[in-house]
Amino acid sequence: MPYTKNISLREFYSFYKENCIKKKTSFKSYQEYSKLIKDFNLILRDRILYCGETVNLPFKLGQIYIKKFEVFYDVENKKSWKINFKATKEEGRTVYYGSPYGYKWQWNKKKCIVKGKRYYNFKPCRTASRLIADAVNNKKLDFYNKWFTNTQALRIS
Repeated sequence: MPYTKNISLREFYSFYKENCIKKKTSFKSYQEYSKLIKDFNLILRDRILYCGETVNLPFKLGQIYIKKFEVFYDVENKKSWKINFKATKEEGRTVYYGSPYGYKWQWNKKKCIVKGKRYYNFKPCRTASRLIADAVNNKKLDFYNKWFTNTQALRIS
């Protein structure tokens, strides 16, 4: 299966450097390139989290946004329920989270025009996933299912 390798910032930098050498243009050092990419990713993350925007990726690579979904609690299968460990420790018995909705990062590949797109996935860093709860609880921002609504999208070009 040819689509099994994870590509990191180092591979992107070597690709960038090779293209700059082919075009006979100057290129940045790895430290400058890395800082630029990381800062840009932080800006995008904050715009998605705290402004509730949808980011349209360039070259028709799809959209990234936060998706709200309904959590179904099956009474017979309590193993799949999420445990609130802080409240469990305080009360001395098992306490489960009772939120009817969950939130997750979503990469919409529906309009993506990449060969073998089903093999690609988007996995945000742990910090970005944990910040969803902060955005929902502290900022009083409620994400909604974007499949059924037309929203304002941030274009990157």
